[in-house]
Amino acid sequence: MACFPPIKNCYYQLLCMLSLFLLPCFVMSLIDGNDAIRCVENERKALLHFKHEIQVDRCGLLSSWGDHQDCCQWEGIRCSNLTGHVVELNLRGIQTNTLNHRCLEGTISASLLDLKHLQHLDLSLNNFQQQTIPVFIGSLTSLNHLNLSNANFKGEIPHQLGNLSELDSLDLNCRAELNPYDRPFVKSLWWLSRLTLLTDINLSGIDLSQVTDWFHIVNSLPYLRVLKMSECQLSVTYPPSLSYVNSSKTLSIISLSSNNFLSAEIFRWLFTLKGISSSLIHLDLSYCLLLGTLPNDLGGITSLSYLDLSLNLLGGPIPSSIWDMPNLSYLSLSWNAFGGSISFPDRISSHNLTHLDLSGNGFQVTTLLKSLGHLCGIKELGITSQNLPFEFSTIMESLSVCSLHTLESLDLSNNMVHGSIPDMISSFSSLRELFLYGNQLNGTVSPAVGKLSMLEQLDLSSNTLSDTLSEHHFSNLSRLRTLYLSENSGLVVNISGNWTPPFQLDSLTLGSCKLGPHFPKWLQTQTNFSWLDISNSGISGPIPVSFWKSLPSNLQLLDMSRNNIYGEIPEVSITFDFLPRINLSTNHFSGAVPSFLVNASMLYLDKNMFSNLIPFLCPKSKTAITFLDLSSNLFSGELPDCWKFFDQLTTLYLDNNNLSGNLPPSISELNNLQALHMRNNRLSGEISKPLKNCSSLVILDLAINSLSGNIPPGIGTSLRNLGVLILRSNNFVGGLPSSLCKLSYLQILDLSNNHISGTIPTCVYNLTGMRNKTDLLPVIGKTGIYGSSDSAKLMWKREEQSFSNSLGLVKSIDFSNNMLKGEIPEGISFLTGLVSLDLSGNDLNGSITPNIGELTSLELLDLSNNRLSGKIPVTLAELSTLAILDLSNNKLSGRVPMGTQLQSFNASAYSGNSGLCGDPLPKCAGDIPSVSPVNGNGITQHKESDDVFPGLYISVLLGFIVGFWGVCGTLVIKTSWRRAYFRFFDDMKERLYAVITVKKSTASRNS
Repeated sequence: MACFPPIKNCYYQLLCMLSLFLLPCFVMSLIDGNDAIRCVENERKALLHFKHEIQVDRCGLLSSWGDHQDCCQWEGIRCSNLTGHVVELNLRGIQTNTLNHRCLEGTISASLLDLKHLQHLDLSLNNFQQQTIPVFIGSLTSLNHLNLSNANFKGEIPHQLGNLSELDSLDLNCRAELNPYDRPFVKSLWWLSRLTLLTDINLSGIDLSQVTDWFHIVNSLPYLRVLKMSECQLSVTYPPSLSYVNSSKTLSIISLSSNNFLSAEIFRWLFTLKGISSSLIHLDLSYCLLLGTLPNDLGGITSLSYLDLSLNLLGGPIPSSIWDMPNLSYLSLSWNAFGGSISFPDRISSHNLTHLDLSGNGFQVTTLLKSLGHLCGIKELGITSQNLPFEFSTIMESLSVCSLHTLESLDLSNNMVHGSIPDMISSFSSLRELFLYGNQLNGTVSPAVGKLSMLEQLDLSSNTLSDTLSEHHFSNLSRLRTLYLSENSGLVVNISGNWTPPFQLDSLTLGSCKLGPHFPKWLQTQTNFSWLDISNSGISGPIPVSFWKSLPSNLQLLDMSRNNIYGEIPEVSITFDFLPRINLSTNHFSGAVPSFLVNASMLYLDKNMFSNLIPFLCPKSKTAITFLDLSSNLFSGELPDCWKFFDQLTTLYLDNNNLSGNLPPSISELNNLQALHMRNNRLSGEISKPLKNCSSLVILDLAINSLSGNIPPGIGTSLRNLGVLILRSNNFVGGLPSSLCKLSYLQILDLSNNHISGTIPTCVYNLTGMRNKTDLLPVIGKTGIYGSSDSAKLMWKREEQSFSNSLGLVKSIDFSNNMLKGEIPEGISFLTGLVSLDLSGNDLNGSITPNIGELTSLELLDLSNNRLSGKIPVTLAELSTLAILDLSNNKLSGRVPMGTQLQSFNASAYSGNSGLCGDPLPKCAGDIPSVSPVNGNGITQHKESDDVFPGLYISVLLGFIVGFWGVCGTLVIKTSWRRAYFRFFDDMKERLYAVITVKKSTASRNS
């Protein structure tokens, strides 16, 4: 049909056709002009209401909302060109290490329901204040893309999401959330089977431990291409009947890592999926505890380009079919139990394999070394913890056969590689990463390392390298970002002061290397690092002020401990992004603690000469610091009452200072405090009120102070988590409260050297933490700069010793040097985990409980300087672990029980007990024969035992006389016998001489 009356001229026909083509463009130009379609008004209001519910917008995602009327022009909004309805809302945040730095914070408003044409919704990487996923999202039925990943949602995922029948992509991943124990969960996935158009699913990090039908659900989605359910606590119970009728023929990516499959049953499902042999390109089953061997043919799958089976329990040889996958580029079989000889076939040199990780297996290292020459084109190679007993140069030579110019990453860490870093290292010109930590490298480092212009990460830490590194080792490393050289005590880093490095490092560790004596000037040029360790590096003198002022805001760790650094730390204006761990301990820093350090998460300032705690302890706002060590400094005077600002604190050390006065009342606001160490100060007053709300305390050490008053009577109810209670050497009075027996976790109780009176509570047997050898101490959060455990100082075997990693295995009671009376409770014998019991220096009476031998772990027992009476229990001799025993200065009597253990102690262990006898003390009456009594008629009365020993002595003497003179006397008297006797010995001598002579002559001829 023509647009105009019939026109014969071809030019007019052409014009007609052009007009038909340009007419829509003309119409659209009108729309784009003054009459252009704008967003719908009620949708604009809905978006503004959504913005109103967002309390924080760190990234400015909503900054353009409201600047003009047309919401289609706002950032993150896309509208339909035809209708003006909002079809896309994309407010994806930025990945950060902490929730506190996510872009958006607030709640999701139900006003989004007015966006009835919304097809794409992305609210990922934000912080929606731990609310559950809103149920109303299930009413946005036009959605085909929904991404709520890593947005800090909690609780059960609503099944109403099953109403989104148009959905083809669903992402609820929460693996990046900081708290892995408070993630969203699903009881059943039945609603997922209704979303039959789904092509991409990511449920990683969701708790699916209650889901048993996930096999059926996945098999009911015919268009599925991507399946990600990593770290979901899935288990494999293979169903007896499983339909594959509707299963997808296009599954190309499967990621099920970090689940608890515990068997290889997962392969049974995988290899039965339709079309899997040609569609699957990505398979991740790492860290699933798969047990068994891999099928020889791997289900006939040949299309794989990515295969990760690391961190499982798979064993046996590697199936040869793996090397028949021509597209395989990434292969990780690390940390399994594969073993035997390994030989890469010749054909692998023409394949696409670029990443290979064989770490932590049991391959024969000689065949492994020979096979490296076939890895042509390899870019990333990991052979960690394979115990390679080769020189590093030998490994380099094997790799240079084929991968000289392609190798980008080499990880040989934690092996037995030895020798030097050779000159030929420069030949690997593409090398970006070189990891050789934890080996036995004992030579030098060639300056040729400095020619690796592509190098980004170099880790030579934890070896025994001995060399002096200069700027020539780093001259061309402009891309270097990570340099780890720590724990090489023979390594000297001697770089000239006027040299400016060509790199800016992210991480630098030089701990236990030699950097000193002055702070390196080249180090002051590094202003972007997040990790710096120069501990124990021989640095002396002050740190330049410019270094403190240029500390980067992204700092995560700073360790300058165990040097000889002195001077004051200046007050600088800096805010850290990531709450760093800072260790400045064991130096000579002095003056005031600068307030900017309060922005750390863990702060070590112990063993210095700091003298002023203000204004550090009285900041302007609350802090997030969790670990604070201010021990062994020069702090004096009363503690500031500012502890309300430290409500996140879990561990506090203030030992070995000169602090005085009462504990400040605000300490009671430290509800998260788990360990409080304030020993060896001059603190005074009572402790009941300041500690009454510190219900999380596990370790309380206030020893060697001047504290007074009673032991808090409610200690067993207010401090129920106490595992270590040390109040030694104070001025406490009164009795032992019975509530102590309610401390079921208590393993160390030291109340020695006080003025405590009364009796030992009979309920002591309720201290269940001391009734076995198990560590029952409540877990204290990460308290060390590298996550090490907490510690405590104890009087151990008469000496003060510090316990850290073994603290939970020490079970001890020390009530010594008090004024306790009464008997030792019988129930103390139930505390079979006790390793130390000291009740000395009291006024205890009665007998030692006869069941004392039940304490089979006991290494120290001190009951000296009391008024104990009666006999030493026989069961005490059965304690084979006993190393120190002191029962002196009591009123004990009777014989020391026989046994190898009790007789091995010095007599001083029993001295001051006039009634005791027996080894090692003087013998008891009856041990030495006594004079026989005489009866009234003057006749000596002999006991049977008195007659035995004289008769025995006479018999032995007569036997000797008869035997000796029966032989020797005969030889003296009878001449013929004597001559025959000596002639016999003469003959024997001559025969022996003849034999020796013959042997010598024979040996001479043979030689």
